[in-house]
Formats: sequence, structure tokens, C-alpha cells
Amino acid sequence: MRRPSPGVTAAKLFLLAVLIVALCSCQTAPSAPSDPIPKLPPAPTQPTEPEEPYQAAAAPDDEVNIIVTRDFGSQVMLDETISISGDTSAMAALMEVAEVETSYGGGFVDAINGLSSGYSGSHTSKEDWFVFFNGIMSNTGALDYPLQPGDTEHWDYHNWDFHQFVPAIIGDYPAPFRNGYRGKVYPTVVVYQDGWEETAREIADSLAELGVGEVTCRDWDELSPEAKEKSNLILLGDSNFAPITELNEPWNRLGFYGRFEDGSLRVFDPAGNLSAEYNEGTGLIQATQSIWNPKGTGACENVVWMVSGLDEAGVRAAAETLIDSYYEFRYAGAAVIADGKILKVP
Repeated sequence: MRRPSPGVTAAKLFLLAVLIVALCSCQTAPSAPSDPIPKLPPAPTQPTEPEEPYQAAAAPDDEVNIIVTRDFGSQVMLDETISISGDTSAMAALMEVAEVETSYGGGFVDAINGLSSGYSGSHTSKEDWFVFFNGIMSNTGALDYPLQPGDTEHWDYHNWDFHQFVPAIIGDYPAPFRNGYRGKVYPTVVVYQDGWEETAREIADSLAELGVGEVTCRDWDELSPEAKEKSNLILLGDSNFAPITELNEPWNRLGFYGRFEDGSLRVFDPAGNLSAEYNEGTGLIQATQSIWNPKGTGACENVVWMVSGLDEAGVRAAAETLIDSYYEFRYAGAAVIADGKILKVP
């Protein structure tokens, strides 16, 4: 949810509200433009410096993690763990560790540690602060979100020209599956394509080791309608796997920056420009809120993750990354695995 600053007019606020309501609805959006996209050179393979291994152990009963990043986690401004009381709001926790400027009665964040909204003053860039709780974009303001023990409160400053609504990110793993939203945790189902059952069970075991309470594995055809609507889903399979194909079609509406198309994986930058194109052997991990939840993709209830690739090698690379190297995509919106490198997206 964007936090408008004082410079936003009432008309802009109204239009933004209409846009967010539209984005959060369950209606099918138009598919991506059909104009041919020119082939790009191979994506850069220069690896970024890996972070220190992140141990995603469950937090003590009174602690939460406060993260502040910019550009979809490409720059980490703050990462602090603090103790909270039983009635601590997300805004109060943020103010404990950062300098925060607010408006509208203290309900909207204009600046964190001096980095201001694109609408502040005379500056009108399409950049702003967005908040995710346990990897899920919030549908409420920080003043109205009561933190739960173990929560991850993640603020990211990024360009919203292409996607004003990014329902979920992968960089707070395993929090979406372990901590949920507002204390409500949905069961997790690893849904696998034929031939991937053993790997699905390895993912389920790794989630259990990270403190995720209820994890099962199912073939897509075995998944009940109720489980489809009311579970967190991890979809394990290639780009032709039925549920991944279903997600791939309305990719723009779901806040994705990666799309399978014509046998390749196309990745877009925050402004919506094609930034890279990958071929065989490439894996992809990206997330959204569930399109099968009857309340829509802005309900803040359950998430759907793609652990996918263009072929068997790509799927295996994505699955192994999730199981063994998840700390390397910490803070990120999504991740591409290509030529043995884990590349944060966008």
C-alpha cells in the first residue's frame, strides 16, 4: 500500500485508491502486449557479493525484525531486531530504529532516515515507500498493524511506474509461511508437477526445519478446491506446469517482473523495460498473493510462490536455491538462477 505525502492532491489520492482497488480485484487483466520484443544479449553473469549466511531461526517470543531497503532490496539501509510489547504497532517499531517523517495524522510515511517520497516537496518522481509484513504487501497502514512475535516488518523504497501493486516478495523467506499476516498463518502445500515429488518433499522438510508448522505435498490434480483457495502454495514445476501457466498469463497484474514467453524467461526492470532474457537451464523464484483466494490478490491471507524454470535443469536450480541458499536472495523481490548465479530481480 502506497503512503501518499502532503504534496498529493485529493484527486490523486482518489485515483490511486481506484487503481489499488482495481489491482486487488479478482478480475482477469489483459495479457502482456503482443508486440515483438527484440532479443537482448545474454544477461549479465557478474555475481553480486554474497551476504553473510542468514539463519532464519524463529525469533524469541518478544522480538521482531525491522528491515529498510531500497530498490527491491538491492541496498540495505537498516536491519534490526528489537523487542516489543503486546500492543506495539508497526509504526512505533519503525520509529524506534529509524528517523521517520509522517503525514495525515502520523499514518503515512513520507521519509525514512532522510529518504523522502517521490511526491515530497517539488520532487515528483515515481518512487515511494512500501511496507511488507512477512513478505506480504500490507493492505493497511503501519499505525493499524499490530506486530506479532517473530514478524518481519520490511520497508522498501522503489519505483512504482510499472507495478504500483507488488502483492508479495521472496526476500523475507520463510516468514510468509511461518508467520503469516496479522498473526494468521495458513497451511502450506508444496504442489508438484509429475516427476518432482521427491524434490517437493525435500522443500517441505526444509520448511519444517525453519519452523513452518503445517506443510504437505500434493500433485496439482490432487489439490482440493478448499486447499487451493485457503493455503499457501509453492508451485514446483517448469514453465508448462498448469498452475504456473495460469499465473504467467496475468503476470503484470500479479506484480511479477519475470515472465515465461516463447521458450525464454524475460525479466523487466522497475520501469517496465525488458532488462534481460534467459534461455535453457534458467530457474525462477517469484511470489504473489493467491489468485485462487476468492477475496482477491490483496486480501493479505495466503501467498503463491513459483519455484520454476524453463526446463528440468532450471527447476532443479530454483529448488536447490530455495532449500540450500535462500539467504542469498534475502531482501529481494524475486530471483533468477542462471549459470550457477542467483540474481535478484528486478
